[in-house]
Amino acid sequence: MKANLNYFEEKDKSIIADLAKYGKQSGILSFLRLISFLGSISLFIAAYAAKIPALYFAGGALFIVFIVLCIIHGGILDKVNYLNELSKVNASYIARIKGDFNELRNIAVKGLKRAEDIGLAKSRLYGKEFEVQDHDYCLDLDIFGKKSLFSLLNVSETSFGRKRFADSLLDPHVSGITVDELKSKQASVKALCDKPDVLMDYQATARLGRMTKDPKALMDFAKNGSKTKTVANILGIIGCIIWISVPIAYIVVPDYAAATIPSCLIINLFIFMAGRIFNDSYLKACEGMPAQVKTILKLYKILENAGFEDEGLKSLIKGSDKTEGAYESLKKLNDVLKIAGLRSQPLFALLLNLIAPLDYLISFMLGNWAVNHGKYLPSYIDGLSEVEALMCAAQTGLVLPVSTFPEFVDSDNAVDNAYFEGSDLAHPLLAIDSVVRNSVKISNDIAIITGSNMSGKTTMIRTVGVCTILSLTGGLVPATALKLGRMRVMSSMRIVDSIEENMSTFKAELIRISGIVNAAGEEKALLFLIDEIFRGTNSDDRTEGALTVLKKLSKPYICGLMTTHDYAMIDKTETGFNNIRYYHFSESYTDTEIVFDYKLSAGISRQSNAKYLMKLVGIE
Repeated sequence: MKANLNYFEEKDKSIIADLAKYGKQSGILSFLRLISFLGSISLFIAAYAAKIPALYFAGGALFIVFIVLCIIHGGILDKVNYLNELSKVNASYIARIKGDFNELRNIAVKGLKRAEDIGLAKSRLYGKEFEVQDHDYCLDLDIFGKKSLFSLLNVSETSFGRKRFADSLLDPHVSGITVDELKSKQASVKALCDKPDVLMDYQATARLGRMTKDPKALMDFAKNGSKTKTVANILGIIGCIIWISVPIAYIVVPDYAAATIPSCLIINLFIFMAGRIFNDSYLKACEGMPAQVKTILKLYKILENAGFEDEGLKSLIKGSDKTEGAYESLKKLNDVLKIAGLRSQPLFALLLNLIAPLDYLISFMLGNWAVNHGKYLPSYIDGLSEVEALMCAAQTGLVLPVSTFPEFVDSDNAVDNAYFEGSDLAHPLLAIDSVVRNSVKISNDIAIITGSNMSGKTTMIRTVGVCTILSLTGGLVPATALKLGRMRVMSSMRIVDSIEENMSTFKAELIRISGIVNAAGEEKALLFLIDEIFRGTNSDDRTEGALTVLKKLSKPYICGLMTTHDYAMIDKTETGFNNIRYYHFSESYTDTEIVFDYKLSAGISRQSNAKYLMKLVGIE
């Protein structure tokens, strides 16, 4: 697939035009609202002063016009707010296609004033809270951070969607996922790639709904909610049927009938006060749910209206409640919460409860929903989170110049899965206009990559790791072709010491390498990535240590890549191993600079540019 910058640029023009149109309409409506309001007030004053009843009716009619204009204007403002969010979403796609991470940050903090809000917006963009220090590859492969896979690909706007995507990058579930499941994910990702307008609509709607916090109140209510008590139901019924006494009294004792109305109001007052015992837990739950339920309902509606034909997406959108489905179930809850919204004003809530036991009705309906549908809510949230993770996986196809769906080795045998063959691979975080693509193949063997400093060795092994992780999310990869097995990925690249933990760089690397060696004993497919092994010790120990590691990793269910400058170690591998491939990067020199071509070639390079680099910076 290929990114379509023109589509998003044309979309930007359309959004700007719509904003101008609705902005003009909003201005006109604001003026008409002011005129109608002032006109109605003037007519009421004139009617009172001149004692002309007809003017009251005219003032009332004009006030009704004012209310209608307010409703229409509110709808226009909603469209403007939506278009403003859609504009940010669209601008983010353009920034991703251009590889402009600074612009992504600017869009994320646009319009924010408080330092706290700006910090939170950056945090949501970078995903640093998901970073795991002792993870197999998290720090080495730039999974999170300002310029990271997460900031490039994350388009989830809900808290649970962000977490699901982060989890998919950190835990590809290699040991349990099947080839058929990966193919199903790829089909869902393809369906999402074909409908970027749906993705943007979903994002803008979620942004408007402020879905950055977990729906804790909703989840707790769904989990712990129960039907209302029988005594509460009886009180609610009494509060309704007592009004039957009014018409009966007018028939039987008309002289005393008028007294029945305040009697009914007083009885309902006592029922309302007693309801604090039975209804408070339900009514308090309502306070934290309406906005998020309304937004989740809208998101499901967008997905349903998209008309996806992919069975995987249809199943996620439907949810596990096979009788009604996620949308229908959540709509029932939303309808109850709308009724509960009538209680927003305390005095009005009291008046309504005096007329009829509204609190009892709301509690009864909420309790029934919790019992009949609450158990399905986790699956509704889980379905949305998985859809959002798939949306993120689709971004490779939407924002990168070249991408493809990888093919997986169709075997459950660990030996068969120790395989990686990619054509025209590129690292997705590198500048689009200067990235150099390379092809590499490793099959039950180890690739040792040599070359001078800054020639591209580390970037190459990171590219292999990143493409493997992206593949296991079900997404596309920046390549023209890729076939690989389902492998656990482990790396040893960014090694740092720790004064607090009394750990040297060498000791920290030993711990990382030992983790890889220990995993090699599990007889499961493994891809390892090791950059400049044992750089923190002397040359003899480095050579012997590296050879020991290579021997322990020379197993048929393991493949990997290792970069090195240790030519003594390379010389010994040429005779002591039969499972090693050699690749290298080379460069050329001028009087003023080193020219790298960043092209991976077969064989061993013994070039070194350290002295030349020192000369360039004035160290001779």
